[in-house]
Amino acid sequence: MSRSFWIEQKNEPNAPKELSITFDEPKKSLFSSFNNINDNNYEVDGRIDDRLNISHIKVHDTDSYIMLGDIDKTLMNNEFSQYINLVVSGTLYEFLEQQFSQRLGETFANRKEVKTAVFQVLFTDNRFLGQEDAKPKKMFKEMFPYVYEVFRQIKSKDKSLLPRLLQSIESYLMIDVIAKRISVEYPDAPIFTIHDSISTTAEYVDVVEAIMTEELTKAIGHAPKLEPEVWCKSNMVKHLETLKEKAKVVA
Repeated sequence: MSRSFWIEQKNEPNAPKELSITFDEPKKSLFSSFNNINDNNYEVDGRIDDRLNISHIKVHDTDSYIMLGDIDKTLMNNEFSQYINLVVSGTLYEFLEQQFSQRLGETFANRKEVKTAVFQVLFTDNRFLGQEDAKPKKMFKEMFPYVYEVFRQIKSKDKSLLPRLLQSIESYLMIDVIAKRISVEYPDAPIFTIHDSISTTAEYVDVVEAIMTEELTKAIGHAPKLEPEVWCKSNMVKHLETLKEKAKVVA
């Protein structure tokens, strides 16, 4: 969220709504056809706040762009900074589990149940907020009103846009950026992309990890928390379950 990026969605009739992600601006020649540039103002706690920088830009009938720009420093120093730190450190689930317990009295048997609750918070339709079962979603909105507003705007036309956007960013970075660079610099390295990871042989683990860290930090603005994992049957099953869960969210 601390970096500007552009999202292109094809809106052709009877065609899948494919997303294209770039951390660079579209080609300059496209700007001549831009129209209907809408900078959104946000009402939080009854007041208008223009510190969130999201623009919905309609190019023409078959293409549209959304730009999530740099977030105002006063927000980054507080709410966004806290949220980003939780995500980058890999402790968001644990933090929300604790908050669900303290504020709502909800308990979870395992991490999978926590993940399901977090997916409800992030990926359900905006209108779900008014339902009785939406207490975790309401709690998240109270704790992170500006973060929630960014997600709400992205899902305003289509609730599946947020998970598809995150998956598109992930695949863009893992395949188009990281795997491509590895294949150029280490053409003999065997690499296999799986979800948000890259598998390779023991000989290339260090170089793959170094390139992943460098490129993810460059693109996102924060160093990732990477955890090497040795291939075995139990780990393969875990990856398969993760992919199944993601598929359910988009569906």
